[in-house]
Formats: sequence, structure tokens, C-alpha cells
Amino acid sequence: MPKGDFLKNWDAMRIFRLIVGLFIAVYGICTKDYVLLMFSAFFLLQAILNISCCGIKGCGSPKSQDEKGVYEDQVKPFKP
Repeated sequence: MPKGDFLKNWDAMRIFRLIVGLFIAVYGICTKDYVLLMFSAFFLLQAILNISCCGIKGCGSPKSQDEKGVYEDQVKPFKP
């Protein structure tokens, strides 16, 4: 992963993982519960590296508009 990719493409789910990870980390530190700290490390790692349970960008859709649709050349627009 290139150096600057950690700060790019922050979508809602990535921000949600970061907030959940930070909340669980603070709660785990306050209660001295190390299992919660492991869960928070899991969420924070997902947020920082932009990975999910499906793998790197496995559940996301492509950002580029240049990609052609699957059946775009076979389906013709309907003109009444």
C-alpha cells in the first residue's frame, strides 16, 4: 500500500469503524478489560488499513466512472 493511501477514500463505514474502535478502546482502558482492547484493535486496524471481513475493498464498489456496465452493449434503451 503506497504511503498516502491511509488518508484517502474515507467513507462512512470506515469512519464508523474508527469511532467504534476508539470508543471501545477508551472503555476498555477505563475498565481495564483487555478483551475489549483486542476488539478495539481489530476495529482500529480495519479503519486504518481500510479492510473489512471480506478482505481489502472486498465489499466496496469501484469509485471510477470509466468502467463499462456488464450488459451495457447488449441492452438497448427503450424509446416509445
